Parts: sequence; C-alpha cells; structure tokens
Amino acid sequence: MVKECLNAFEERLDAIDRQISGQPRQEVMLSRMQFLIFQKLNALINENLQPYGINDTIWVALIMLYSSPNRSIYPSDLSHVVVSSRTNITRFADEMVKKGWVSRREHEADRRKIVLTLTDAGIELVESIMPKQWAVYHAIWEGFSAAEKNNMESMQNKLLDSITNFKGFSKPDSENTVTTNGILKSKHQK
Repeated sequence: MVKECLNAFEERLDAIDRQISGQPRQEVMLSRMQFLIFQKLNALINENLQPYGINDTIWVALIMLYSSPNRSIYPSDLSHVVVSSRTNITRFADEMVKKGWVSRREHEADRRKIVLTLTDAGIELVESIMPKQWAVYHAIWEGFSAAEKNNMESMQNKLLDSITNFKGFSKPDSENTVTTNGILKSKHQK
C-alpha cells in the first residue's frame, strides 16, 4: 500500500514537472518518502504495543523513566525527550499513574516541581515488552548491513541537522495578499 501511494505521488510530480519548471523533484520525493516511512514505522511500533494498551509515546515515556537515575524524571524533561507538549505529558502521566505504572509526587526541595517515578509494575511492564520491541527493530533492519545502517544513521543525522537549522523563509510582504483563488496580488493592484 505504501509503495502504491508513493508511486501515485511520483506520477503527480512528473505531471508538475511537465507544467512548471524548476521543481526540486528528488528533494520533494525524498521528503515524501521520509514522511511515509515515519507513518509506516509508527504504525508497526504501535501495532506491537497495542496489546499492552499503550502507544509509542507512552512507550518512550516508560523507557525514559526506566533509564533515568532512580527511575524518576520531571515532566518537563520528559516532555523534551518525548517531543510532546507538557499538556500531553500530563495526560500521559495521568494515564500511567491510573494504570499503576508510575507514581507522582512533589519534589522534596521545590514543591512547584513534580517528580514521576516508575513503579515496580511499570518496571515489570517495560522489561516484559522490551524484548518484543527489540524483535520488531531487528526484523525491520535485518536486510541492512552494518555499513548501510551506519550510513543511514549518518545521513539521517545530517537531514535532522538540516531541518533543525532551517529557519524558514520570510513571510510574504504585507503589501501583498493572496486572493481566494490562491493568486498573489499587490494591495496596490485593482
């Protein structure tokens, strides 16, 4: 299914090429492939986690707790590592507390801070799921040599740096507006 979507997208890029010159076709295609790869990878990981009643975000949160000193972390640090808003982390923390995997308490020295700690039940859950998750990763990457994986990691890091450092383009001049049919028009035009 993913390959068919990608083929249909590629056909549309060819149509654009025939109509407008200058398209960075390969870059558009590579970007779309990244998006589709992410979606498929996320679906596979979530499918494997579904029997446990969790998704990838909660899994990553559990792993971060498991690997933290004293199996504890501040929600703000968890938000940063999981790349999710503090509001979402609060919602996920509520869910993990409700299921008994995590406890929540005030920081001893600073009562404004909350500390999340993995419980024994949470540790048991992580340790039971981890080998099954590892099997998914092994299966996904088994067709790649060590050199290919190293090359892929290097290229992905380079892409991540490029995306991270990209500041975007300036906004359209306030003297111009986009009409309802999508045409850029100067405010001075009638």
